[in-house]
Amino acid sequence: MSTRNLTMVVNRADAQHNHLGFACKPTLLSDKSYVNMYLHHDGYPEWQGVQLANWVKHMQQDQGFTNFGDASRIASHLVKDFHYNSQYLYPSVDCIDHHYTYILWTGKPDVWISCYDNYKSENVFVLPIEKVIEKYNNEMDYTDWNFYRLNTN
Repeated sequence: MSTRNLTMVVNRADAQHNHLGFACKPTLLSDKSYVNMYLHHDGYPEWQGVQLANWVKHMQQDQGFTNFGDASRIASHLVKDFHYNSQYLYPSVDCIDHHYTYILWTGKPDVWISCYDNYKSENVFVLPIEKVIEKYNNEMDYTDWNFYRLNTN
């Protein structure tokens, strides 16, 4: 079964315009996202949430993206690193049916991720990357981003 998901990259300053902040409904930020990356498989928090958090951690610790300030740069690396044959880019978060929407909040070194369940119309989590890993890590065979980079560059 496929757990479809979409990842957005949004500058955290754009959350200030909503009373729910990082927990706001992703469709309210559709025009603020630098990318709407759809992945067809494994979108549940125990996989994709941890994958995203591990990727941010890798980019900061190993690739020198310490401030995560430029959302357009982050979006381009995200698309490259998560590419596989069932990845698509959409002009809007509303263009395709998917279960979970993740938002990477850029603009400061302490990157946060939010996860929204579109089927229940509720926020699943809003957490800094360390807490996503701590809460949802199930010791699955997550991507080793250092090995991945070494073999794809």
